[in-house]
Formats: sequence, C-alpha cells, structure tokens
Amino acid sequence: MPRNANTESLGIALSSTVTSSQDKECKNVAVGSIQKKSFDFLGMLCESAVAGAAAGAVVETVLYPIDTIKTRLQAVRGGGEIILKGLYSGLAGNLVGVIPASALFIGVYEPTKQKLLDIFPQNLSAVAHLAAGAIGGAASSIVRVPTEVIKQRIQTGQFASAPEAVRLIVAKEGFRGLYAGYGSFLLRDLPFDAVQFCIYEQLRIGYKLAARRDLNDPENAIIGAFAGAITGAITTPLDVVKTRLMIQGSAKQYDGIFHCVNTIIREEGSSAFFRGLGPRVLWIGIGGSIFFGVLEKTKQVLAHRRAREGNGDSLKKNEKLSWSEEAAAKAEVVASIDCSGHGRAYLDGLIVDGNPVCECNTCYAGSHCSIFSSDCAADADSGDPLFLEPFWMQHASSSAVVVAGWHRMSYSFPDQTSISRELDNHIRRVHTIATNAITDGKYIVFGGGSTQLLNAAVYALSMNLSSPASVVAAVPSYPLYETQTDFFQNKNYEFEGDASLMMNSSYANTNVIEFVTSPNNPDGNLREAVCQGPNVKTIYDHAYYWPHFSAIPAPADEDVMIFTISKLTGHAGSRFGWAIVKDKEVYRNMQLYISVAEMGISRETQLRALQLMKTVLHGNGKEIFDYAFNKMSDRWGKLSQIFSSSERFSLQEIPPLFCNFFEKVRGPSPGYAWVKCEKEEDANCNEVLRAANIIGRAGKKFSVSDRYVRLSLLKGDDDFDLLLNHLKKLVDQEDGAKAKAVSSF
Repeated sequence: MPRNANTESLGIALSSTVTSSQDKECKNVAVGSIQKKSFDFLGMLCESAVAGAAAGAVVETVLYPIDTIKTRLQAVRGGGEIILKGLYSGLAGNLVGVIPASALFIGVYEPTKQKLLDIFPQNLSAVAHLAAGAIGGAASSIVRVPTEVIKQRIQTGQFASAPEAVRLIVAKEGFRGLYAGYGSFLLRDLPFDAVQFCIYEQLRIGYKLAARRDLNDPENAIIGAFAGAITGAITTPLDVVKTRLMIQGSAKQYDGIFHCVNTIIREEGSSAFFRGLGPRVLWIGIGGSIFFGVLEKTKQVLAHRRAREGNGDSLKKNEKLSWSEEAAAKAEVVASIDCSGHGRAYLDGLIVDGNPVCECNTCYAGSHCSIFSSDCAADADSGDPLFLEPFWMQHASSSAVVVAGWHRMSYSFPDQTSISRELDNHIRRVHTIATNAITDGKYIVFGGGSTQLLNAAVYALSMNLSSPASVVAAVPSYPLYETQTDFFQNKNYEFEGDASLMMNSSYANTNVIEFVTSPNNPDGNLREAVCQGPNVKTIYDHAYYWPHFSAIPAPADEDVMIFTISKLTGHAGSRFGWAIVKDKEVYRNMQLYISVAEMGISRETQLRALQLMKTVLHGNGKEIFDYAFNKMSDRWGKLSQIFSSSERFSLQEIPPLFCNFFEKVRGPSPGYAWVKCEKEEDANCNEVLRAANIIGRAGKKFSVSDRYVRLSLLKGDDDFDLLLNHLKKLVDQEDGAKAKAVSSF
C-alpha cells in the first residue's frame, strides 16, 4: 500500500525540515576549521515539529483524495470497481498523526545524521543520510503505523471514523491489530525514508555547490518533488504489499509478506505490484512542491520570530533603553549569526525574509557557509588584508563604534577644517610606538586610502614646476602608479616608466617625481630612491612599513610619506589613509586636492579610524604587531618550506634585519610571495599557476617578465590554507615527474 499523506508527506516534510540545517552539519574537507555552536535540541525539535505539522496538514488536506483513490486501486482485486465517494474519509484522524510523527522522526533523525556526518568522510555523506533516514523512519513508525492502518481502513470503507476504527480494531484484533502490516511498513518506509532523504539532501548539496548560494523556495520545491516522485516510483511494489497486509483485518488473506507477494503474483500477475503507480507518483511529486513551499515559509516565519525575540531579550535588559544600547544589541544579534567560521553576517548585508544572511568566504556556499567546493581555485590575486580579522574579533569591544544619527552633520569640525585633531594626534602616537616614521614638525593629510593620496602628492609636487614632470618607479613596481597617473591626465606630469631610465645624464635637466615603494610591492624588500639630483622629488609609499610586514631598521624621515589603515589594521573597506608631509606648501596643495575631490574624508570614517588607533595603542602596539607579525611570519615559513623542495619555482630573498620595534634581528614576513618560474619552457608563470587552480597577478602588471607572479599572503585563513594546498600539489608533481624519469632508465 502507498504511504498515506501523513507518512509520505511527512517524509518529504522531514527531509526539508532537517536539510535546512544541513549546511551547519555538512562535513567539511576544507583546510580551515568549523566553529561549532551549542546544539539546541529542544529548540530545533519544537520549530521543526511546528513547521512539519503545518506543511504536512496542508499537503494532506489538498492531496488526500488522490491518496484515497490510490489506496482503493491497490486494495481492489481483479477488475473490481473503484468507489469514488467519501474521498476525504479519515482525514481528520490522519492529521492527528502528523505532529507526533514529525517530532519523533526529527528527534531521532537530526542527531543521528549529525553524528554520522561527523563519523563519515565528506564523500560518504550519502551513507549518513541513508542510515539516518532509515533510523528516523523506524523510530517514527511507532506513531505512523497505527495512523496508517486506521486511515487506510477508513478509506476502504471498513470504518466510518477514527475513534470507531481504533475501538473495533482493538476489540477484534487486540492492540497488535493497530500494527498490522508493521513488517511490510518497515520494508517499504525505511527504504523510502532513506532513499528520499538521501536524494533530496544530495541534490541540495550539489545544487548549492553549483549555484554557490542557498536555494530559493521554487528550487526547494522542484528538488523535493523530484526526490519524492523517484522514490515513490521505486517503492510502489513495497507499498502495494504493505497496503494489502494492513487492510486485510481479521480475514487473514495473507500469512505474511512473502505469502502476500506469492499470492499477488499467482493470482494477479506481477503488474499488480504497480497498481496506483500514477496517482502515487503524482501525489508525492505534487505534494513535495506544495509541502516545501509551506514548510520553508513556516520555517522562515519561525526563524524571524526567534531572531526578533532574541533581539527583544537583548533589548529588554533595562526598562528604559537609550539609543546606544538598542543599536549595540542589534549589532550583537547580527554578529552572533552562525556562518560556520567560513563567512560573516553584517548589519548592512543582504536581508532575506527579514534576517541578515551569511556572506561566505571564497569556495564556501550554503546558508551557513559550510559547504566547501573542493575543486575551487585558490584566489591569491588581491591584497585584501583579511588575515587580521581574528584579531579584531578578539578585540570586538575595544574596537566597536556606535554612531549617533546626529554625529558630525556639519561639513567641518569646529576649527573649520575637515580633519579630526584627535585622530591626527593618535596617528602620530602610533608612528612613535611603531618606530617607523618621524612626525614631529610635519603635517598630516587625510585621504581616501593611500590611493587618493598618491595622485594628490603627484599633483602637489608638480604644480609649480617650470616643465612637466616625468613620473617614474623602479620595477617591479606597483601598477597603480602608472594606471592612476595616466587616468588623471594633467599637463603638469606624465608617467614615463622605470626609474632606472632616469639615471642617464641626458635626463639631468628633467623634472622627475619618483615613487619609492618601501617595502616594495610585490617583492617586500626595503628600497631607496633611484633618481638623484635637484630636479628630483620623491613620494615614499610606506603602506607596508609596519612591524608585521617588515623589519623597521630606522624611522622614515622623507619629505612625503604615505601610509594606509588597510595595511596597519586590515580595514581596507574603510578607505582611509594619510600622508606625512614636511613642506607646508606641498601640504596645502595636497589638502586642496582632497578638498576639491570630496570635501574632506567622511567623519564616520575618521571616527572609526580613531577607535581602531586607540586599540592599536593598547600595550604600546605589542598586541596587534605581535599577532600580525607571528601570523605573517608563520605563513612565510610554510610557503618557504613548500618551495624549498622545488627546482621549478623560486621565491624572492629578503635578508634578516634588525628591527627597532622588536629590538632584535628578525626574518621576513612579507605580504606577498614573488614567485619566479625557473624552467625555460615556463615563460608564462601566471598560466602555469592557473593550470594548477591558483590565481595570482602576472609579472607584466608590475612591468617585468611574465616569468614572475605575485601571490597574496594577506587574505583570510581559508584562502591561505587553500593556496598552500594547491601549491603543495603543484610542487609534489615535480617528485612524481622525477620518479617517472628514473623508472624509465
């Protein structure tokens, strides 16, 4: 007999109910670690039971007539007529079984699945789903079998109501009568539960990996319909046997499962095992679509309510709340959203059904960012400094900022400037403790990151020259110097390329503005100006001149020095940088450039930068600089170890130097690996790495040969671990090639 709307729609329901949390539990082969939160069994059970009951009730009510027709088709023998009256007989009693069956199933299935997924490797997750589905089905059969027996006997006209059915079955057959066909029920339902759940969950996982996002309601419905219909078709013969055994009552036409099978084959032929196939598949397929729509919406409502109540609990600490407490509580709620350690939710992030959603790290997907794509490329192109994110999570309180709605609404500060004097003072203090720059007697200009300040400096230094200046940088050089100089075309300057070309005596009378990147991007080495002479002006880009990226042999004391908060604290998105300028006229012209460009830097940005600087100053900078140096040094060590066994690739050399901040000789900890392909045939190193699923930045971007590639070491742990994994595989291929060459002799 087919599963009733209660049991089969329950199966569909439960697969969705538990799969929505699949993302949290899916076993991970990524090289990072998953942060696990406490398992709220009761909360999960209650919400799942309510959602399952709502969805099951809707499906059961809508599709019950189809189930009744299917049951009567399977029950009739030979060419008997099908009675089409009373198609809703037994619905009320059947609905009573949905809630306890759902709760019992989930109570067993969910922890069982979670435990099995912890035991089995990722490639055997299907086995975990199969086993958990079967175990959950067996447990819930305690409720589902009596419900099924009563429903099907009412559908076939044996009883008029559920209470009458229970009373008469117990009177004639005893309590065992309520479990008639129990063995066949398990024979059919355990495979049904196991296969349906496995198909559904595996399809969801595969779809999420392909789409790199969570599923929407229509997609859930389609997958649920497909899984249910396929499973329903496969298990129809088992359903026929179960139906015959359950409805026979005390007549005892069949002595058991095997006798029933043999009798059907002998008297009706094997085709009888597929009676009701059409209605059954149609019922389960359509039911899956309806069910998932109702279920997902119910779960969304419950989740939204939970989040709202959680927020309310946080906000009700005092009877009267100030605006800051309410704002902080909202931020805490979003910060507490579980993204499995592979993503974050943000106050300004995407909102789905009233709730912020996780923004996943590269190569991760799913509503909780727990689904890892093993064939994902290691993206080491950008200089996103996310390696510092764990530090700021450890210092969440000291670095947090709450901004009032009326904060700094004016164009200027009380002194009619666009610069926070308190932030100016804190920047000077940070440089003093970092021992990396002299600020006494100098001016500070704020800008939108170092990017804006670079061109502001070129503009200021070229304003009053007798002839246009040639802007140069020693190669390999940061590509933005050329890109930005060309983009902001100006009659006062023009980019000329490699600074070494300016060393020729024929350029003695040429005005030159040289960018000096120290430490250099891409190779991390300290640098001095190449060009010398009275017509040469220099802009020192010291973005990476901090204790975590380089030794600090002496404080910088050049005329124009540019720094950025992105490489000090990692907050690249804040777009804040500053220039330390010796000459007052240059300072004024740079300030003019910033004022015309954007009327000064955002007051909210300056407020956040000030709070971050205060945190940096804790313990005289030891906390952040120790953390960042140890992390970057460890990354460089791991990378160097991989490349040390390679004859095909090499890394840049950075000599140990005495560091004034750490007061000792220290090794390298650069932000980038400058990789060279040593073999003659590897002329395009970037393509060699891309073939190994590694994305870097080609040497030509830095005005040198494509035998070089820059790999970023600045990104988060997930990205760096994936980079190491891919690099190790690439270098290990050399050993395989050597072994193959030796064996050929």
